Amino acid sequence: MMNLLVVAHPDDEVLGFGGTGAACVKLGDTVQPVILCGEVDARSQRPSNEELNDDIIKANTVLGFQQPIMGSFPNISINTVAHIDIVKFIEKQITLLQPDRIFTHHPSDLNDDHKKISHACMAAARLFQRKDNVKAISGLYFMEVLSSTDWAFTSDASQFAPNVFVDITLTIEKKLAALACYRNVMRNAPHPRSEEVLRGHAVYRGGQCGSLAAEAFQQVYRFGL
Repeated sequence: MMNLLVVAHPDDEVLGFGGTGAACVKLGDTVQPVILCGEVDARSQRPSNEELNDDIIKANTVLGFQQPIMGSFPNISINTVAHIDIVKFIEKQITLLQPDRIFTHHPSDLNDDHKKISHACMAAARLFQRKDNVKAISGLYFMEVLSSTDWAFTSDASQFAPNVFVDITLTIEKKLAALACYRNVMRNAPHPRSEEVLRGHAVYRGGQCGSLAAEAFQQVYRFGL
């Protein structure tokens, strides 16, 4: 099964999908990340281009993901780009890769890049209904990225509402090892991007579904039973 993972920034692919993606790979699935704002030039304490590229490759290799497809959309200002241009970039990857499932950000995340990419991904996910050479996806899922999804100031109706849980008991260590590959990304507790909080949150999600650790998703489209 081909899983297309559409995210804004390097490390989002690990924070939101690291444990689940590693579990998918164990089952023989393919996980293809697409990172639209790959240069993250607005990020504080950003490493050099060479170091960042090395971090991206190492982190995704730890998880067994394919080498990410990198976009060059502006970091923290993707709102200056026409919506249709973001949609077309994602549609290009859908046409090329023919994914079975698509995972992306929640549209009410605090981070504006996440919001814009989520909306563009929703539009692009309908490509199979407009083009005969694109197969139907089986599902579209929103993921949660700590320090973004959880920090959003939203009403109850628009908050992240998980309805799918994936057991990551056997892959959480890989997720944390992949995050450790990114320089200057992890923080000290109680920041949401600390190892302590990430572990605790995985245990909390696990408690909701009967496992020792889990990642949660909001399924918003499903084709078939």
